Amino acid sequence: MSGHGPAQADSADGISVSGRDPLLETGPRLALCALLQGADWVDFATARDMLAVSDSAISKHSRTLEDAGYLEVRKGSIGRRPRTWFRLTAVGRGALSAHLAWLTDLSRAHGSPEQPEAADR
Repeated sequence: MSGHGPAQADSADGISVSGRDPLLETGPRLALCALLQGADWVDFATARDMLAVSDSAISKHSRTLEDAGYLEVRKGSIGRRPRTWFRLTAVGRGALSAHLAWLTDLSRAHGSPEQPEAADR
């Protein structure tokens, strides 16, 4: 888990980087956490299909999140078919919430882009 988790300093332009989480800067990991935030348990196939990624990609990203303590993995079977389910942990929920707050602050810090004046006003 070393090197993972939210950054705690301020950037050179004064924007706080507290809450920024390098683990969640990868699109599929952020999307997986966002998907799991609104559910109790989500099965592997549903997560894979919702994120539109390959089996190997969802396996890799879920393992990274599990190693960081953000994700809990449950393995079992339905009939004779093996199944895997994912759930966001309290640590994962906190990291996602902090990272989303950081993204919101970053967006607000730079404001919305200026709209050019219409020539025919």
